[in-house]
Amino acid sequence: MLQKKNSLPFLSFACGLLFLMCACQSGQHHKKKVLDEDKPVSSVIIRHAKGFQIDHFNNYTRVILHDPWSEDKPYAVYYLYRNDSTQLPAGGTKLKIPLTSLTVNTFSYFTFLDLLDEEDVIKGVTDGFRVFHPGILHKLESGEIADLGDPFHPNIEMTLALKPQAIISSAYAQRDNYSERMINAGFPVIYSLEWMENSPLARAEWIRMIAAFFDKETMGDTIFTGIERRYLELQNKIKSVSPQHTVMSGDNFQNTWYVPGGKSFHAILFRDAQLDYLYKNNREYGSIALDIESVLTRFGKADYWFGCEAGTYAGLAEKDAKYLLLQSVKKRQVYNNHNRITPAGGNDYFESAIANPDLLLSDLVKAAYPEILPDYSFTYIKPLEELPAREK
Repeated sequence: MLQKKNSLPFLSFACGLLFLMCACQSGQHHKKKVLDEDKPVSSVIIRHAKGFQIDHFNNYTRVILHDPWSEDKPYAVYYLYRNDSTQLPAGGTKLKIPLTSLTVNTFSYFTFLDLLDEEDVIKGVTDGFRVFHPGILHKLESGEIADLGDPFHPNIEMTLALKPQAIISSAYAQRDNYSERMINAGFPVIYSLEWMENSPLARAEWIRMIAAFFDKETMGDTIFTGIERRYLELQNKIKSVSPQHTVMSGDNFQNTWYVPGGKSFHAILFRDAQLDYLYKNNREYGSIALDIESVLTRFGKADYWFGCEAGTYAGLAEKDAKYLLLQSVKKRQVYNNHNRITPAGGNDYFESAIANPDLLLSDLVKAAYPEILPDYSFTYIKPLEELPAREK
């Protein structure tokens, strides 16, 4: 059982590569003054994430989401209060906490809410048939949770009928029509921007952001501290491993192979797993588009391949015989992200992995340096199977 635990998590190519205290100022990444208010009584120290800050005032909490596309102003500002008579600053989004009902337009928050014991507040989700979370699937089947359809074009009428207190929605661009329509209809939108973070721990730390909306900051910090401790302990355990194995990532999609930039989520995950990645010194935060010939030339001798989209080596060969030229294929050291899936297409890699970077790291370490984790079993990845090619 799981521990409770670019563009998006550089997910697989099929997903467009869109998958952890109070003190003084909450980090040095965003020092600009965002609002004309009194100084906060205290501010939360954010240890890894750059995209949000939490400030405490006498009668309310302010959550600021920083704009990843522009530094001119915040992306969103929320004022969280408990007492209806609280005087709040002008502007921003006002929300009484703890929240009691939500619709969720991004799979990545399911586990955050589950860890916070707030799964029951979910009243609607998008792409219900792709959900992996067993509890949410059960509630979809029983009708306790509504399926709002396409995440890029959710059913607005159904959303309005549910009357959620707020909507968690991924911000894939600076603004989107769905969110604007919901806001105009009087429904606050809590934007999901964790996918813009470029390290595993930074993405996981967004549980602390959403915890504030349930008046559970202490719980959120405790959960994240556990995630962080497990991740750093494993990272420290393997820091002297030698020699480092080389690695490649992604797969060919419509004649383009997307590989992680050197400052991307997956490049940092590879670094933390003591895997030698060819583009580790590259300065890109997103992905890099290559053709298969370039991949063969640059990554042909890589020891391991993660993120392959085939299930078997025979299937890989049927997709393109050029794959057989890769050293990782010859050595049978190829892995996909399909270890936890549903028959309908749900994949836990795109759900709980964001809240379990320690398990993502463990998967890579188990694959490349199995002697370090002899008793660990893969969580999200699995090796390709040896099956004969289909008869034609």
